[in-house]
Amino acid sequence: MAALGYLLVIGHSINAEIMAGYNNVLPPIYKKFGGFYLGLGAPGQGVEHLEGEWFNHSLMLAQFKKPDDVSNFWYSPEYEEAKKLRKGGGEFNVFKMAGNGHEAPLGEPAFLISFYRVFDADAYAPFAKAEEEKLSHHDVNYLTKTASYQAERLEGDLADHNFNIIAFPSLDSAASLWKDLEHKKIRGMRSKVALFNTYLVRGLHR
Repeated sequence: MAALGYLLVIGHSINAEIMAGYNNVLPPIYKKFGGFYLGLGAPGQGVEHLEGEWFNHSLMLAQFKKPDDVSNFWYSPEYEEAKKLRKGGGEFNVFKMAGNGHEAPLGEPAFLISFYRVFDADAYAPFAKAEEEKLSHHDVNYLTKTASYQAERLEGDLADHNFNIIAFPSLDSAASLWKDLEHKKIRGMRSKVALFNTYLVRGLHR
């Protein structure tokens, strides 16, 4: 499978009224460029903060057929015009990422989305490998594991962060991994060498 493209938006200080008008005009623009929402929401409304210091953030994850389609969407005249509608609607960090050959499951999936900084790459490596092995036991996959130098920052001031997006067939399966005692131990150990912010995002039915 060719690499899919992903658009990740991390927002805070959201003005719901302004964003409602903005969101209403987006679907046909996404459709024109082959994109669609995988999941989106606010705290308590489809998004749950699991770890880290970044509280009360909204997240949106969209998929495109290829990474270039993300850029075509973002820099299109149609989106440039729509973007004017969200002026004053919040503060946003926006990233373009390439997929790694896996696709989100159909039905009602869920996503663990992490953005993180690593302070000691050598010390962090065995914890990353241990998490990969744990995921294989739960039969789930990363949609992307994107290093900071690979992510294209389209908007915002969040820099030097890596991104992991893990897709699950359901919220229950995501919760099962998060509550797994071995995975909890991995998270505890990696917190000594990396600073993680992780959110659970309810996927949209498709």
